[in-house]
Amino acid sequence: MSTKSRPAVRPVVGSRLSGLVSGVEALSQPASTTLPVSVLQAGTFQPRVHFAPDALEDLARSIREQGVLQPLLVRPLAGGRYEIVAGERRWRAAGLAGLAEVPVLIRDLDDSQARLAAAVENLQRENLNVIEEVRARLQVAAAALNVPEAEAVARMFALDRAPEADPEAVARLDTTFGALGRESWRSFIRNRAAVLNLPDNVQAAVRAGLDYRKALIVGRVADADARAKLLQSAEAGATVQELRVQVAPAAVPGENWQAVARRLSHKRALDSLDPARRKKIERLLGQVQALLDGE
Repeated sequence: MSTKSRPAVRPVVGSRLSGLVSGVEALSQPASTTLPVSVLQAGTFQPRVHFAPDALEDLARSIREQGVLQPLLVRPLAGGRYEIVAGERRWRAAGLAGLAEVPVLIRDLDDSQARLAAAVENLQRENLNVIEEVRARLQVAAAALNVPEAEAVARMFALDRAPEADPEAVARLDTTFGALGRESWRSFIRNRAAVLNLPDNVQAAVRAGLDYRKALIVGRVADADARAKLLQSAEAGATVQELRVQVAPAAVPGENWQAVARRLSHKRALDSLDPARRKKIERLLGQVQALLDGE
């Protein structure tokens, strides 16, 4: 198995969530049986919406040589068919490789459990792009809150503003995102969740490797032609700051000060800052005050 053809797996994510998500423990277990490729179907809760043809062909070549080394997690459906909960990419590549059967683990999972298991399996892989990772984390959050994915971000913003309204939900989010690692749920909704609302061409650029911070700046441009030109600039290597300058209109003297003053007077904007950033701003404000006082 080559490093290129098989994505790296981070089982620590699954092990941290094994007590929270039914079915996750199966992701690291050996196959219990095999099933024909023809009786399997794509999963309802697959976070991945794009399977690069070249990468699938690469994986198919590896499967022809060594077979499917990690079993698929599936759940039974009516009529002798099975839905893939985790492992759709391996199933697609196995079909390209000409395999008649693939190794599987069969588990009876409800929709909530299947959604979580699918998300966690994807989060264990190193080669997720930002769009896929954000979708997977959103699935985990939606399941933790027991709300549809379309409502999860709004619900998290509401809990961020008023955590006392549902402390149990806040605790579930803290525990779940703590197990996932990398970022808190508050950081997630403020910094990365917005990528799912980007225009299709900007999302495609993110899947191709564009930094999501640049993509968010490009996505704020309403005019399609102007956005396309800015996207070209971003893909050509423009920095985040250069993109911001291109987007921002020329400032009228004094407007920057007024805009900063308005933001500093907005309590919600200040409350949304993490402690380190707030401390830095307070330090800078002290320096400004000293300059104004002539010190």
